[in-house]
Amino acid sequence: MIIRILLPVVLAISWIGVADARMYRWIDEDGTTVYSQSPPASGEAAEIKINTSTAPTGNKSEDETPAASDNPSLADTQKPAEGPSKAEIAESNRIKSENCASARHNLDLYSNLGNRLVKTPDGLYKRLTEEERQQKITDSKTQIGEFCGK
Repeated sequence: MIIRILLPVVLAISWIGVADARMYRWIDEDGTTVYSQSPPASGEAAEIKINTSTAPTGNKSEDETPAASDNPSLADTQKPAEGPSKAEIAESNRIKSENCASARHNLDLYSNLGNRLVKTPDGLYKRLTEEERQQKITDSKTQIGEFCGK
């Protein structure tokens, strides 16, 4: 009973420190970008707003990244995001092709399965019910549409 009361209190206290955390970013004399919870002795650092929520955000607001005008030494480190390289695109296309082939194989397997045993991820064998087999066929068709572009 005491654990039910004590656990939420301990968790709440531990999150208080996270909510008040501050981060600073600056470039030191060696040209290294430094992140710290305390500003440098010179005091020339950009404060970074920390998102303490656990939900991922799709975009960053202006408050979350330091502006180059706040610290002139940061102006040269902030570059616009570039698109994926040719190597990354080629790797993505290769993986997509492999996933397409796998999805087509699975569709063929489940369509012609009949009443045979199927190996589960934990290494055991079992017979699929007709509903499970139809669900696997539907999943395979969805994957083919996603990876094969049809």
